[in-house]
Amino acid sequence: MELRHLRYFAAVAEEGSFYQAAQRLLVSQPSLSRQIMDLERRLGQRLFERTSRGVRLTPSGEALLQHARQILGLAATTQEIVSEAARARQVVSIGVPPATPGSWLSSVVEAVDRTLPHAELNYVEATSFDQLRLLHEGRLDLCLVHRQPPGHHGSWLLRQEILGLAVRPGHPLADEPRYRIGDLHALRVLVHAREREPSRESVTAAVLAAGVRPYWRFAQFTEHVLACAQATRSDAALVASHVAALRLPAWRWRPVEGLPEAVMTTWLVCQRPTRAVVDEVADVVRAVPA
Repeated sequence: MELRHLRYFAAVAEEGSFYQAAQRLLVSQPSLSRQIMDLERRLGQRLFERTSRGVRLTPSGEALLQHARQILGLAATTQEIVSEAARARQVVSIGVPPATPGSWLSSVVEAVDRTLPHAELNYVEATSFDQLRLLHEGRLDLCLVHRQPPGHHGSWLLRQEILGLAVRPGHPLADEPRYRIGDLHALRVLVHAREREPSRESVTAAVLAAGVRPYWRFAQFTEHVLACAQATRSDAALVASHVAALRLPAWRWRPVEGLPEAVMTTWLVCQRPTRAVVDEVADVVRAVPA
């Protein structure tokens, strides 16, 4: 039995006439009659009874009509379903560290929409440590992390940001035109907690080597830098310039002279092997100016 048998059968049933069904199907009436006879022979059942006004369905025909309509309905939507699947966008999940500039993330979305219409981004905010764990578990496709990734991953250095000192209003250091490494001595400085700040060791080592002894205040913070600084009674916070501008607008931010180690790197990381669309998105991310 083929779909044409069901189409011909449904047309005769709905028209109640072989003649009118043939007109609707644009086939000859003898050809239509042969198709219906072939269907009845295959099923071993009579489907129509002739009347003075045309034809009517037998009980077997009534049962088949409901089934035929369902099958024909599914067949009619097959092309639409296949076409929709071809148009479906592939989701690429990207881990994003807290305090990543929102303007840059928006630029990445716009670039992907413009160049990869078959791709859709899903941002997941997480720390560098958690991102690498999620990547290993297969729950992320790409990571943006602030630490050197393991060697067996695909990775690209995206940018390096200077970590400067944001000094609270009213502190004498805030009025100085320049911040030097010696200015950190006896200063209460807020920094990211150990697992959040990969450059912590290099910064503290450089400060120690310079004979400077600040009072480090470690805390985990993203949006609430100001509250953490107030809670720890910090005089300053070691953060990137965009974080200071967004979260500490009244604090005076400057780079620290003599402290070149105060740099936060951002790496783009993926598993190997990965999907083709992930590699395509990675290329777009790398092309967006930091």
